[in-house]
Amino acid sequence: MKLPLLLVTIAVIYLSQGVGGSKILGVFWTPSKSHHILGSALLQALAKKGHNVTLLSPFIDDVDIPNFKQIKLTGIEGSMLSVAKPNSTLFDQAMAFIKSTRSNAEKFWKNEAVKNLIESRDIYDLVVSVGFLSIGILALSHHLHAPIIIFYPGGGSSFVNKFVANPNLPYVPNLQIGMRSPQYFLSRLAFVTMVCIYTILEKNFIHPIDKEVTDFYLPNSPTISQLRDNVSLVLVNSHPSIEPSRPYVPNMVQIGGFYAQTTKKLPDNLQKYLDSAKDGAILFSFGTNMKIAEVEKDKLDAIMEGLRKIAPIKVLFKSEIDLKDAPKNVLVSKWLPQNDILAHPNIKAFITHGGLGGNTEAVYHGVPMIGIPLFADQKTNIENAVKSGYAVRIFYEDINQKTVDEALEQILKNPSYTEKAKKRSSLLRKQPMNPMDKAIWWVEHIIEHKGGEHLRNLGMDLEWYQLYMVDIMLFYLVVIVIMLTTSILSMRWIIRKLFFKNKNKTKNKKSKKE
Repeated sequence: MKLPLLLVTIAVIYLSQGVGGSKILGVFWTPSKSHHILGSALLQALAKKGHNVTLLSPFIDDVDIPNFKQIKLTGIEGSMLSVAKPNSTLFDQAMAFIKSTRSNAEKFWKNEAVKNLIESRDIYDLVVSVGFLSIGILALSHHLHAPIIIFYPGGGSSFVNKFVANPNLPYVPNLQIGMRSPQYFLSRLAFVTMVCIYTILEKNFIHPIDKEVTDFYLPNSPTISQLRDNVSLVLVNSHPSIEPSRPYVPNMVQIGGFYAQTTKKLPDNLQKYLDSAKDGAILFSFGTNMKIAEVEKDKLDAIMEGLRKIAPIKVLFKSEIDLKDAPKNVLVSKWLPQNDILAHPNIKAFITHGGLGGNTEAVYHGVPMIGIPLFADQKTNIENAVKSGYAVRIFYEDINQKTVDEALEQILKNPSYTEKAKKRSSLLRKQPMNPMDKAIWWVEHIIEHKGGEHLRNLGMDLEWYQLYMVDIMLFYLVVIVIMLTTSILSMRWIIRKLFFKNKNKTKNKKSKKE
């Protein structure tokens, strides 16, 4: 009798701890390493929780987790969109995005690892995929008969709201489009216009290409709209400490800070370098997509001269090329563990392009920033940081000796920037639930219930004009026009009647007198 009782007890404990040993497929296929870093961190945590995880990615991590399998996707790494250039306009980015849709999707589907996955028809309990560049790739989860969770590296925006009918509101900054002064009509008009233009481009140009490519590799796949509607949950890498507060439907969950809280020991050389920085240190990094080689020489010279002037403050400078003329207080490296460096107590500031991953890490560790936004969501990220008081901004086209020196002086000598950064850090750190635990809980919730139908927003059943009540407003407009027209015609009829009646009376009086 004791053995059955023991087994029941073990089973109860196991079930109370959530779903264990599930088979999860991670598809973080984009050429951006920042996407991989975030996705891999989540999937590794799931593996450590006891799940059997397979990650498809162009990048491979040097980790040893028994139930964490990595499969390298070839031909994708290094093929980042041409939008990853300074001064590229929103139109340039949109055109580059459309042109690259076919090539990026084909690079994914042509991989032997993906072909093998399709042919094997392995059974998975869940697919977690980055929601970027190609919606057609969601057909893989349909083929595997597994529910899907979208991981989005930014916050809620028109690019990801469509998956769960989260509202696109004109007072909420869009990560790619931005939003200034929402109280003004023209600002809201510009925002709505840009969202509408993108929606039209996506529906009429991007989706047909996506569908054509997908059908070639997975014939008879659902339509792009059906693939989008089948998404169970969206995890967004955001939090009110790093973006303005906004509405989120129940199946769009914020997990901002989930990655930044995990830091590793620094390599010995970097540890010694930062420990010896008694006057403080600065980290300079333009992330994984922007190359220092693409920065104009006069701008790079201005940055280097500005960094030379702040000695004895030390600088860690990420660059893929050798900078032989770098100042003595600047240590140049092709690779730097950004999050681990920002956690060091001697770091005084972070000079960044404004990617959301770096912003989140800086906020988590309470480090003020000098933002030099280059493309995509970076301008909005830095704008949010400037408004919150923990960042100074330099527009890329305005980089010169004067702007660099002024920005460094502000961030290093004005304590308010550090104070605001630490306040934001407190907001991000002190959450009701640890963000990594929160992400894992939701993943296991979708696995346990075999999807997220119970979370589904009824707005998914509506067309855009129904969701935003355009049809209702048009109805009222028509009613008002009809009422006004009827009132005007009635008044004209009454006036004419009265006028002719009086006129006839006058005529009759004149006739009688005669």
